[in-house]
Amino acid sequence: MRVSPIAFLKYAFFLLLGLAITYYLFKTQYHSNFIADLGKADKDWILLTAITGLIPHFFRALRWKLLLQPIQKKPTSTLNAFNAIMIGYLANLALPRAGELLRCAWLSKKEEISTISLIGTVITERIIDLLVLVIMVLIGLGLYFEIILHFIKGIDFKTLILAKLYLAVALIIFLMMMAFVVFKIFTSQNKMAVKIKGFLMQLKEGLLSLKRIKSPYLFVFYTIAIWFFYILSSYCGFKMMNQTAMLNFSDALLTVIAGSFGMIAPIQGGIGAFHFMVSQCLVFLNINAGAALVYATILHAIQTLVVIVFGTLALVIGVAYQPHKKLNGTKP
Repeated sequence: MRVSPIAFLKYAFFLLLGLAITYYLFKTQYHSNFIADLGKADKDWILLTAITGLIPHFFRALRWKLLLQPIQKKPTSTLNAFNAIMIGYLANLALPRAGELLRCAWLSKKEEISTISLIGTVITERIIDLLVLVIMVLIGLGLYFEIILHFIKGIDFKTLILAKLYLAVALIIFLMMMAFVVFKIFTSQNKMAVKIKGFLMQLKEGLLSLKRIKSPYLFVFYTIAIWFFYILSSYCGFKMMNQTAMLNFSDALLTVIAGSFGMIAPIQGGIGAFHFMVSQCLVFLNINAGAALVYATILHAIQTLVVIVFGTLALVIGVAYQPHKKLNGTKP
């Protein structure tokens, strides 16, 4: 696959940014017992953290299957959906956001579904997860309102309100421009406009799959299960270290919120950004900065190792397992 110079520079920039953040963290929070603290982490809790961190990917595959029901004639293989997700995560370690496209292309090849329609379902997934994250942020604000209020007492609210106003105006202008562009596409008969229109219609099919889900309550259950196990994995991670063992489930919720924002950054594997957000979250919870960095490092290593192991297995299984298709009118 050919990579344009601009794309290469973008990936290189964000990789360097992640490494710079990592360097800053280790320069300011590294302590003499860092390596020793890594070695002292409880191995049983590390394993449990890895297992509970893998389970959400399985529930994500089941949820994706529900989204695919309205746009596919035959049921999607759970193994294929799971493998596609893990391969996508594996790709994201090298090329952020490319994994979303790769997982769609992979499943399209395995299940003979339109790649564009699959992209629509992935966008739907991301919208749902974003809404869940917003709800979790609101819950976090409620749980830690007094601490947060004390923290923001020194902020200049006049400046904050002005910044929000500028942001709102910029957003309105952007939405108006996008509406104008979409209008032009759908009213033009230009070849390029027709192609874009076709792309948008296939994308719409994937997005509207949410309305045609046969088991909406099961979809909600899978969504809750995904985020519950994310939080449970973070909570199990607390038990790896004596310095964080006293933290509770609501603290794990806050850590997942912080880690999610760290992973949103278009940096390879969330390196640096994840460490910063999670460690600063623990500092906010009155954990020593050095111990907070140890926890963030171990948790990131566990999550990355799970993706590497199961992403690689998914590739091997996907390449090795190629079921033979039966031709019409032939007998096995």
